[in-house]
Amino acid sequence: MISFEFTFLPQETTKSGMPSLFPLLQLFLGFVLLAQIVFFRETEEERGVSSFVESCRACEQALANDVVWGENSWSLELDNQAACKFPFLEAKKAVDDVRERFRQLSNRRKDILFIGNSVSRRQLYAVAHILGGEKARVNPIANNETLQERYGIQRVFDSKLKYHNAFEVEVNLESGEMGEQSSCLPDSIENIAEEILKEKNAMRCSKPQLKMDQPGVVRLAFLYVGSGSKAHKAVLKAFDAWIEGAKSRKGGYVLDTYNMIVIQVGLDSSVLQLDRDDGYGGILQRVKELVSLREDLRVIFSGIHHHFINANHDDFEYQEKLREFLDKSLWPSVRKIKGTQILDTTRSTIEGVRSGVLEHERGSSWHFMDKGRIFLASLLVNHLLRSCV
Repeated sequence: MISFEFTFLPQETTKSGMPSLFPLLQLFLGFVLLAQIVFFRETEEERGVSSFVESCRACEQALANDVVWGENSWSLELDNQAACKFPFLEAKKAVDDVRERFRQLSNRRKDILFIGNSVSRRQLYAVAHILGGEKARVNPIANNETLQERYGIQRVFDSKLKYHNAFEVEVNLESGEMGEQSSCLPDSIENIAEEILKEKNAMRCSKPQLKMDQPGVVRLAFLYVGSGSKAHKAVLKAFDAWIEGAKSRKGGYVLDTYNMIVIQVGLDSSVLQLDRDDGYGGILQRVKELVSLREDLRVIFSGIHHHFINANHDDFEYQEKLREFLDKSLWPSVRKIKGTQILDTTRSTIEGVRSGVLEHERGSSWHFMDKGRIFLASLLVNHLLRSCV
């Protein structure tokens, strides 16, 4: 904090007996200096300095750059492991410790909303899988030989129920069991992304949402926005609805009670530009406005993980350009916005696939098999449970 102390000299008089103007000039200059500091001083945000504490940025960088791939697994090799206190420094970790650390989080930090497409939905279920341990719900594919032949053996749960919609589930931190899907939207809505593009009031709740701030319970939620340029427009519409609800203080929009949001960074050449209102420039502006209305809100931008652009063929030049865009354009812009955080999974998943440890699902250029899904969820859990704030 900057403090000011003005010392005024005893008033002098001229030979004519008139008061000297020096003290008045001193007072005037003091006010000019104060006005310059108060009204013209650059904020940290304007200078591009992160509102996130430096120790947290260091933890972000560790998750992005310090994953090392072995013959059949991964580990985090950190210079100072105590600084971040990640629960996962390698692939295996006792689930009881993770649950206990989730219990210690404030209620407003335990609940997580995932925004994206099927990649985000699967990340939700992978987090539930980690929390579930032995009680984690098993993917139906694991017991179906026909589906195993088509997609490969998978145990991490996924479901086509409300898979293009908005829903929330509860995970009991005592037992690890995941509850059934719940949605406040009308049952008639099948694809919320399409409805949002038509009318933002499509996000209006017609039924109660799950209760927030429940001790011993983690709420996980998913908002489907589709893929490509339409997905970004749907994200903009969703934030517009939440902003309207926050301004009116009436709420009532689907999933508007979540203070931890994970946005899946999508790919589309027309929106990976920061000077377009319908691209990331517009999304960042909406995030900035909503954070100003809801000070507890935190928004995590999740990196673009490894994917094939040509069937099962890696384009290394393309991947390097993608990383360069994130590192030099998007991430610096994200860091300027108060309340934003970054979980960059790009480098680690590219190297994981090159090492042969991570594999994509049969027939998919994006979705990972169990190892990849649990790895991505582990990085997110590390980010959420790091020691910095």
